[in-house]
Amino acid sequence: MDHLDDQRPPSGGPSGPQLRILSYNIKSLQMDATAVRDVIRESDPDVVAIQEPCRYLTGGRRRMRALAAATGTVCVIPGGSPFGAYTTALLVARRHEGAVVRRRGRPLSWRWWRRRDLRAWPTRRGSALVDLGDVVVVSVHLGLDARERLDHCAEVARLVERAGAARCVVAGDLNEEPGGPAWQALGTLLHDAVPEAPGLTFAAPKPRRRIDGVLIGDGFEVISSRVLRTPAALRGSDHLPLLVDVARRV
Repeated sequence: MDHLDDQRPPSGGPSGPQLRILSYNIKSLQMDATAVRDVIRESDPDVVAIQEPCRYLTGGRRRMRALAAATGTVCVIPGGSPFGAYTTALLVARRHEGAVVRRRGRPLSWRWWRRRDLRAWPTRRGSALVDLGDVVVVSVHLGLDARERLDHCAEVARLVERAGAARCVVAGDLNEEPGGPAWQALGTLLHDAVPEAPGLTFAAPKPRRRIDGVLIGDGFEVISSRVLRTPAALRGSDHLPLLVDVARRV
């Protein structure tokens, strides 16, 4: 995958191919769909890990594909219950479409009767995975209930172990701040790619918490990472997106 290192920040050490990941909860494009499109265009990612795709809206699959077409990407997993990924989706830059080895959208377990946090209607969660050969990116969207989050982290961890943790990137809305149980559970296999400060992502435009993350395996080194606070990012969603550049260790 040597084609991944085009137009990327210079690396201080590793000489392997580079990958740019955008993690973004787009709130079903309900706030400002044009701004979401602009965020993706401006950041020019290789992979977009999306949370809260257009799953309930009429023509949700069509809207996700239209978003991909408008941003130079391909919608490899559109999200929504008919496609298994539920509250997650994945876009891949068109220049890397030929590198897709495997794509997978699956629901996470749904034991809504065990929930302790009833602030919101129970929503079935899912995961979306794309395998680009030497890199696997997984988009996740964990729930509001702490016990459910831990159950889902165990499922995601098994998915990562099967794929090979060293080549995995897990990106998404964890609905929990760093240091919490979900972060600790995933941290047995992966490590946080985003510095603590200034890493606040929720709620835009004046965030007070970081509940979004990009976690990477030992096969990667972080080149740069940041929370996007562009005009488009401040309008597009109630979450600010994360943009992370990593390089494969060689």
